[in-house]
This record gives sequence, C-alpha cells and structure tokens, in this order.
Amino acid sequence: MRSQGAGYNSSILIAFNDQNERNRTAELFSEDGFRTSVAATGEEVLSLAAGTKLDLILMDIVLNGVDGIETVRQLKDDERTSTIPVILFSPSEKHAVKLNALQAGAEDVLVKPFDSAELLARMRNLLRLKEYGDFLTYYNESLNKEIQERTTRLEEAYRETLVTLVRASEFRDEDTGFHINRIGRYTCALAELLGLDDAFVKTILLASLMHDVGKIGIPDSILLKHDQLTAEETDIMHTHCMLGAKILRDGDSRYLVMGAEIALSHHERWDGSGYPQRLAGTAIPLSARITQIADVYDALRSRRPYKPPIDHEVTMRILHDGDGRTMPSHFDPDIFAVFLDNSDVFDSIYNSSHEVTSKKGTAEK
Repeated sequence: MRSQGAGYNSSILIAFNDQNERNRTAELFSEDGFRTSVAATGEEVLSLAAGTKLDLILMDIVLNGVDGIETVRQLKDDERTSTIPVILFSPSEKHAVKLNALQAGAEDVLVKPFDSAELLARMRNLLRLKEYGDFLTYYNESLNKEIQERTTRLEEAYRETLVTLVRASEFRDEDTGFHINRIGRYTCALAELLGLDDAFVKTILLASLMHDVGKIGIPDSILLKHDQLTAEETDIMHTHCMLGAKILRDGDSRYLVMGAEIALSHHERWDGSGYPQRLAGTAIPLSARITQIADVYDALRSRRPYKPPIDHEVTMRILHDGDGRTMPSHFDPDIFAVFLDNSDVFDSIYNSSHEVTSKKGTAEK
C-alpha cells in the first residue's frame, strides 16, 4: 500500500475500540509514510484534536466514552477542529446509521471490515480536499493581512495629510496651532467620557483638528484684528465654516467626512441661534456638538488678539451661568452635563499645553 501521493506525511488519528485493530492500522499507515497517533475514547479524540495538528481522523461510530457520532458533532462545532475530515466506521450497513453519521458532520462512512485499498483512496481524496482548503484559508488570511496593512498605510497617509493641512494655520498664528492640538485632545477625552466607541474616538481626535481649516481663506486683516469686528467683517469671518466644509467635502475617508461636518457645524447651537445654517438640537451632527463645547471652552481660556486669557474657574462660571454672549442653552445638555462633571480633565489638558507653550517661549528668549 506504499504511496507518496496526496496526503503523504499527513497526520492521522486512529480511534478504534479494539486495541489490536487500531495499533495494526496505525502501523500499516506509518509504513506508508503517514504520521499516526491513536485514541481509545471519544474524549481522547477531542483532546488530541484540539491540542495537535491533525489532517484526518479515522474513528469507530461505536466508541468508548463519547460515541463516534457525538464526537464528530463536537469536532465540527469547534472552530479549532471543524476542518479536520473524519471517516467513521460502522458495524452496520443500515442506511439510517450512515445518514445519521453524515448529518453529524462526518465526511465519509465505511462499513467494517474495510478494504485497505478503498480506504486509502478515500483518504487521499479527503486529504487532497483538506490541502486545498488549508491553502485557501492561508491565502485568505494572507490577503486579509495585506488588506489590513494597506489600510493602515492609507490611514497613516490620511493622517499625515490632515496634519499637514492643519499646520498651515499655525504659520499665521502660533497660538492657533496650540488651540488646534488642544481641541483634538478635548474632543477625544469628551468622546471617551460619553462612552462612544473606539472608532468614533479615534476619528474625532483627528477630524476635530480641521474645525477651523476654513480660516485659511480669511484675510489676516480680519483674522488677526485686535479691535471689534465690523458687521461686514463678522459676516466674512463666519464664512470659514462653509469654506472648511468645501475644502474637505469631497474626501471619502472617515476623517475627512467627519472633518467636513465639524468644520461646517461647530458654530451651530443647540437652541438654534448658531451659524451658518441655524441648525438646532440633534440636527447638529454629534461630532460638531462635541467640538463646539471644546472650542468655546478653549476660546474662553485662550489669549486672542481682541481679549486676554481667562482662568478655568471663571470660564466654567461663564459656561454654567452664561454671560449673554455664551449661554448654557447653546450646548447639547447631555454632553454639557458630562463636560461639567469632568471639567478638571479639560483644565489639565489646557494647562499641559500651556506649559509646553511657556517652555518653548522661554527657550526662544
């Protein structure tokens, strides 16, 4: 019976009730180039199949312990062993017995006593199919890995592009650059505190950096003006939302899609008094509602050409009580409540950024 065709050097488990029969069969296939092991019970089959690499199982239907049919059923229900082909051996030629075995998941059923040449032919066919199945599994896993690696590289390229785009604003005003970085940290922290999923948190971390990208199109005479803006200048400043959305709107990455909705809507207000579309309530995208709170908090804390910085305590009092210009009715009440309960987190983010800014300024003197 010696052959080196399909399945040569494959690992075969032989589980027959009769010790002499299983040892004799194991020796026979070992001489033919197969690697063989033996089991006496269904429990041993399940244990060996889960712990070692097997290419084929030969097993009695009537088996000590867990019977052969139940053993097959458990093998097929376990993802670690579901692809191992099983040939069951029945003492009966009854059709119902064979049907029951096949329904349990066995690949083939033979009646004892079996013909060795026929058995080897059936084994070769099953091993050939398993080799093909293993190849397809390996190919699919390799393909998925390659797709994941390419997706990762693509996302890294997106991130680099977005960061480069955002940094363009820093050349006009260094404080704006620090503001942008803080916004990313604020929105990420707030999204986590809201219990949003990891994909959303990771996306808003970068997407929120682009909230003011439209200011690239605003003249410096308006953007950096120290005095109060005129009504006309205010209207021009407000166009940065539409400009930002226009810059980002044709992207198909999740960062650009969310970035566009944030750029457009981060000055909308829960009570409908914002701009540019006067959206209200949940008509405002969630990402924009989160960014709005972060943006207002940081704007109050930060130095601007038209105002000095305000400390955390005063800022929180303004946000909580309102000062006419900023009112609590402007914010999503659920998000605002989480923000208020965790205000120390945002104070810490601002202070860590401020320390970096101060150290940089000291080094440059």
